[in-house]
Amino acid sequence: MIKTLDPTKDPIACERFERNIVAVERHSRDLAAQLRAIDSPASKVVEVGDDLNIDIGHTLFYETGVRQFVDDQYSAYTENPYRIDIGWPVRDNLPPQLMTKMAIKRLTFGAKALGIEPQANDGQQGITGFAVSLGVGIGDHIGRMLNDFEAQSLIVVEQFIEFLWYSLYLNPWDEWIELVESRKGQVFFILDDNAVSVSSELTVALRSDNGGTLDGALVYTHYRSPLVREIHKGLSDQISYIGSNRGFFEDENIMIMNSTRNFLSRDYAIWRTRPRHEKRCPAFVVAAGPSVDMAMDTIRKFKDQVVLISCGSGLKVLLSQGIKPDFHVEVENTYGQADILERIASQYDLSGITFVGAATVNPRTAAVFDKVIFFHRDTVCSSRFYELNEDPMYLAVPTVSNGGARFALGAAFKEVYLFGVDLGSRIADYHHSKASAYYTDKEFMFSFQGTKESTEMALTIDGNFGGTVVTNDGFLLSRLFMQKLMKMFSGYKVYNCSDGVEIPGAVPKLPQTIKLTSSPKDRETDLKRVDQEMQKYAKGEGVPLDRFYDLRQKTITWYQEIYAAIKEMKKETKPNPFESYGIIWALFQPKEGEVFDPIVAVVWQNNYGTLMTMFNVYFRMHRRVTDEEAPAIYQLFLDELLGFLEDMESILMGVLDELIAEVEAVEAEKVKSA
Repeated sequence: MIKTLDPTKDPIACERFERNIVAVERHSRDLAAQLRAIDSPASKVVEVGDDLNIDIGHTLFYETGVRQFVDDQYSAYTENPYRIDIGWPVRDNLPPQLMTKMAIKRLTFGAKALGIEPQANDGQQGITGFAVSLGVGIGDHIGRMLNDFEAQSLIVVEQFIEFLWYSLYLNPWDEWIELVESRKGQVFFILDDNAVSVSSELTVALRSDNGGTLDGALVYTHYRSPLVREIHKGLSDQISYIGSNRGFFEDENIMIMNSTRNFLSRDYAIWRTRPRHEKRCPAFVVAAGPSVDMAMDTIRKFKDQVVLISCGSGLKVLLSQGIKPDFHVEVENTYGQADILERIASQYDLSGITFVGAATVNPRTAAVFDKVIFFHRDTVCSSRFYELNEDPMYLAVPTVSNGGARFALGAAFKEVYLFGVDLGSRIADYHHSKASAYYTDKEFMFSFQGTKESTEMALTIDGNFGGTVVTNDGFLLSRLFMQKLMKMFSGYKVYNCSDGVEIPGAVPKLPQTIKLTSSPKDRETDLKRVDQEMQKYAKGEGVPLDRFYDLRQKTITWYQEIYAAIKEMKKETKPNPFESYGIIWALFQPKEGEVFDPIVAVVWQNNYGTLMTMFNVYFRMHRRVTDEEAPAIYQLFLDELLGFLEDMESILMGVLDELIAEVEAVEAEKVKSA
């Protein structure tokens, strides 16, 4: 006997719904409004015997009753839960920066000196940062996950909003959400039926402010569907990025030094997000993936009808074929990139090529070009410092291909063609163009960190023109950001002419099938427009000395505050990682009642990535030691954190004093010559 239930007619269920909606609203006002607006759902909750089910029209959603289904499913899950398992930190781990290497070495060495090792047989504490539910259904499993595994944050993915609506009538979501809030966590609701969008939003949630407690994150699949399978695949593809660091102290210092010195050394332009005239001719974005070698005839054929943008090693590929690009893009801040460009400048004529680069590039990188355009990349301290009232240039990294595509679309080229943006390889050991420095310069592979690693590909993914392509984590991250870029500029057309990985949002197109109607005159007109739309600055202009003084003083104040907080934390004898995380996280937020201070945010950005990495290392250790050993690990972490911060303060103050002296010298020179 099947009986249809209408929870909106039940006063107790309605009261529960109202409490739940208020709780949901604290984390997503838009979702709460959508849920309130539902009045005639297509599906129905039905009672079958002593259990519930969902009638979706042509069938019942659950094979058994939902409670029986969840009992069986959850019991099986607890026997072998699917986790994002980062593991005990390894002392010979090789993250790219010295401070982080030392943090891992010192913490693991300190633990060993105390006689503490990870528990045998991979024993782990139940505590974790995230409980991820792929599918809600009626939601009976949500509370069990939060309580049984002590998860800090909750991520809910559901493609049918009606299921969540019913669940708010039937389950105590207000209690679950309050439990998450008491643990200093967050609640994320991802309501979408597009796998690419869901994977992107899920990645953002897992890399949220609570990303320091990522280890052990639970992923619970409530029901199977094509969407869920795609989400699982996307999650697997991005797992290394999800757990990656969000900034290094050393890099942040290098970037504010480089950007300041770039602005002090020459006249320059700044590219910012602005409305622009749409361009008549297409843009060709040329990187150094292996398939570019087969596309050179097409590029040469149309070079006078398009604006040509080279990316990284793509510059030498074009120049070796007698083709000079209009713009060249770089994003790396290393000395190695500068060395490479200086060698290219000694071999080829670079006049007439406009450099487009992150303001954080090494000053020698930009110096080989007559004309330069800088942009402020996102989530780095130099961009926060220089762009107080401006948005940084989002989605222009992590690779030069991202930068080239971002420049083309941001400059309002309605049609963009990608060449050599393979982000992988179809043929073994053919990882870049044969004309690139990867093959023609024996020193290039070791020129800067990450170059050799970019040639190592252990992952397989769908190809742009069918079949499969091998790739790696770095290229998949680039692909993810490309997807987001296509979505941002959905009104423009991007053609992927590269025989590499498929990029959702870009239209696959064989180079030999391209047909263009633009003229050389269109190209000249568009080049002039691009130049006119950039904001021009004279040497030393836009470098605020007073702001440097302000930054110096607020740096001192912030370090004193975090020292005091750590000393208070050391008084705690029974560690609670969530409480500790909340204390540290609060030091990167405005105090209650205070207005956001962008200069203080520069200090936060400089320190955040390294501190969160240290907390991540501590959390991984905490989860793998016994309750009796946890206090010793906690005190070890705080001692090391305090020592590292003292070193970081000394280094950062030295950097600021050096830059202040350089800016003062330029200011004095201006006064003298006036």
